[in-house]
Amino acid sequence: MQATTLTFGKAVRAGGIAGLLAAGLNNIWSLLAQAMGSVPPPGFPFAVTVSSIFPLLVGAMLYFMLVRFFPKGALLYTAVAVLFLLLSLYPTLYYARLDNMPPTKGFTLLTLPMHLIAGGLGIWGIPKFSR
Repeated sequence: MQATTLTFGKAVRAGGIAGLLAAGLNNIWSLLAQAMGSVPPPGFPFAVTVSSIFPLLVGAMLYFMLVRFFPKGALLYTAVAVLFLLLSLYPTLYYARLDNMPPTKGFTLLTLPMHLIAGGLGIWGIPKFSR
């Protein structure tokens, strides 16, 4: 993609599309994981929806800035997005709540795929939907 064709509006729209897809898929996954025995914390559907949409909107703004101001901005965005995805997996694997309570049953089964879904849509979806 050439930097001159990307506008801020296109990037934010792409982040919104990717975020809404991630929210929908993550809420569907939440229901499937619950059917497999995972127990979500209270208020989980709202948290999943917000946590799926907001980071992808921020990622879309980052994508816009990197593509706009760096010659290899799209490649740089992909590297940064992959790094963020990998870092986001840490809390799903080594869960520690601030109040030192144990995680809910099946927490990793519930949340790890959600991070992969949202991260994957950030890596693939934002550049694709911003064209």
